[in-house]
Amino acid sequence: MKKLFITALLLLPLTMFGKDLVRVAVFTSPACVHCNHMKQDKFVEKLKKEYGSKIEIINIDTSDAQGSIIFKESAEAYGKDFGVPAMAIGETYLQGYPAQIAFYAGPAVERALANNETTKITVKEVKAEDEFNKLTFSTIVLSGLADGINPCAFAVIIFFVSFLAVYGYNKKEVVYVGSAYCLAVFLAYFLIGLGLFEFLYAMSGFAYVIKIFYFLAAALCFVFFLLSLYDFIIYQKTKKSDGMLLQLPKNLKLKINKIIGFFMRGKEGEGRHPLRLIVAAFCVGILVSLVESVCTGQVYVPTIVLIMKDPHFRTRAVSYLILYNLLFILPLLIVFGFTLLGHKSEKVNSLFKKHLGITKLLLALVFLGLFIMLVIV
Repeated sequence: MKKLFITALLLLPLTMFGKDLVRVAVFTSPACVHCNHMKQDKFVEKLKKEYGSKIEIINIDTSDAQGSIIFKESAEAYGKDFGVPAMAIGETYLQGYPAQIAFYAGPAVERALANNETTKITVKEVKAEDEFNKLTFSTIVLSGLADGINPCAFAVIIFFVSFLAVYGYNKKEVVYVGSAYCLAVFLAYFLIGLGLFEFLYAMSGFAYVIKIFYFLAAALCFVFFLLSLYDFIIYQKTKKSDGMLLQLPKNLKLKINKIIGFFMRGKEGEGRHPLRLIVAAFCVGILVSLVESVCTGQVYVPTIVLIMKDPHFRTRAVSYLILYNLLFILPLLIVFGFTLLGHKSEKVNSLFKKHLGITKLLLALVFLGLFIMLVIV
């Protein structure tokens, strides 16, 4: 019923409601605490009962794909933020319950009736997915790859492979360890991202909270852009990573090394049952990911905030998170692939060091791109 009504509403290029009654557009979201509070108080029903046939209530669910577009267009038409609950009554636009809606909805209806005000809802002929397409596929791909090959993540990969070689793991054991480790890293980062996404989605009803997240994410991106650019310049001059700012702190490196050593150390043939290796490698992957996320989150968190620009397309957003994390572990898979083919980790390490400057420049461009998208899109 709701979708049929919204579809009918979309057929109007610009909704200019009649002057015989006042149309009251009510914008809510199931994830909004204050929206649910308003529903529990039956405020809209009471408003309808008070004014009867003088008003017509239009309920728009902003978590619906098309409803979210109507909501955004309406808020922009009134020059307001994208916060729910919201109510458009004639020339008046109210936000927050009970803050504004509970106290000013009645007077707004009276004023609209007295002055023959029209409730404006601007509707453009835009497909639901067009809004979300502002977050381009290429941005997710580039961010995921850049995060996977940044110095923090890659240093751990190299050390892990070297550790396996020192302790005499054969190809079969490397397959067990590598597969379990890669799966654990993927799941850990995906769940971290999903948790943050769900948190931001739950907070989407609080416009100012989301604005603060956007501002902080954009500011961090700009800071990390400058730091990555600094690291690039330092490396070009010295060809060393010692003076770089964006890298894992030594204490975190030691923690990661201890985690890997604790679970994976052991003489050949002692306790190397396949199941034990899988469990051990999985534990290493989870723990290392949690420690390493302090560094790799520099790209990950702004990307999630960027996805949250259109939180109503949840399925699409989750698929982007999956894509991001698949690309994040791609360098890890490549390193393990080289190991299985007989390439030594030292060669991979030297190859990475040779192109460390390019990696830093790539990261700088990614941070700059994320900053621009967060601010402009």
